[in-house]
Amino acid sequence: MGRCMGRRHAVAKDGEYRRSAESDSSETIDLRCELLDVLDAAVIVVDTSGRVVFSTERACNIVRVAKESLIGAEVADVLASLDELLTQQNTGAPPEEGRQKLRLPRDPDVIIGYRVAPVGSPASPTHHAIVFQDITAWERLREERDRLMRLAAVSEVLPSILHELKNPLAAIATAVELLVEESNEDSVRIELHAVLSEIRRMGLTLDGIGSVGRELKSQRFAAVDHAMMQTASVLARQATERGVRIECDVQPMPLLPFDVAMIRAMLFNMLTNAIHACSPGAEILIRASLSEDGKQLSWSVRDSGQGMSPEVSQRCRDLFFTTKARGTGIGLALCDRAARAAGGSMSIDSAPGLGTTIEIVVPVERPQRHDFNRRNINRGVRA
Repeated sequence: MGRCMGRRHAVAKDGEYRRSAESDSSETIDLRCELLDVLDAAVIVVDTSGRVVFSTERACNIVRVAKESLIGAEVADVLASLDELLTQQNTGAPPEEGRQKLRLPRDPDVIIGYRVAPVGSPASPTHHAIVFQDITAWERLREERDRLMRLAAVSEVLPSILHELKNPLAAIATAVELLVEESNEDSVRIELHAVLSEIRRMGLTLDGIGSVGRELKSQRFAAVDHAMMQTASVLARQATERGVRIECDVQPMPLLPFDVAMIRAMLFNMLTNAIHACSPGAEILIRASLSEDGKQLSWSVRDSGQGMSPEVSQRCRDLFFTTKARGTGIGLALCDRAARAAGGSMSIDSAPGLGTTIEIVVPVERPQRHDFNRRNINRGVRA
């Protein structure tokens, strides 16, 4: 290994560099440089102009540049300019755990935590040592923690908010329905139907938000096919206003042991995403059916919209992840978790310019019924 820098320096016990005495041999300097590599520390040393004069192997691996290419390069090309590093450290946000953070210019997905220390005299350093670490995994854990904390906060106040909104909304819907029946003017009835459609859409939105944490399976049997057709009918007006056509291929089904509020909420979220992804002239197809043996319920929403990039498709199930300016990032996360909790799955097939198909498949299991023992019942009566 070559010398650490043009001038001879040694590493002090406190981690700072100091100018080595003239009596230090080049072998001692080389040994100290090798020691940094053995310690697996990511260290880059730059001169006052910001040019790299030394780097450990660990540093090269993080910035993904070979050592022969890194030595002599500008630190701004791999991290940031020396002035930016010093300015952020001295005047930026308070460091976390004694270090600042930045994203690598060549790979913004990689986040590092770093510190800059002067080499030589603090008042007039001849070089600067940049000690850093890849903290990408830690930052992702921090983001996940923050998402869970937001979810906990929302879950805490959500029931009260929904109660305050849904009860008045139901009363308004009932009043509008009565006005529709009593009105004799066609123009007024058309306008009232439009108002009623919006009220029902708001109700579905609130059902979708309030379904977080609820189970798809139910002890009660319900008309799932009717719930799906009803949801599609409510959103048909919104789709028409955007020039999008909705087609339904929902097969007649017997009563099934599912929560229809959850069915409506899940289909509402899937349809809403599809409508927002479509341009005028696009089509959306809803399919729903039971398997031939009646043991699986499946429904899908296919649109001919803009589709999703591989990055968005990979993250669209994450809670609070959204690409819409006013999106909540709850819809598809709710659908995915509800399907998996019911023992099923949600699949997504999407590509830019080719549209998106989202399908949910869940097993149909009859709820367990209590098998009462007539003898025990009689004993209870005699007692």
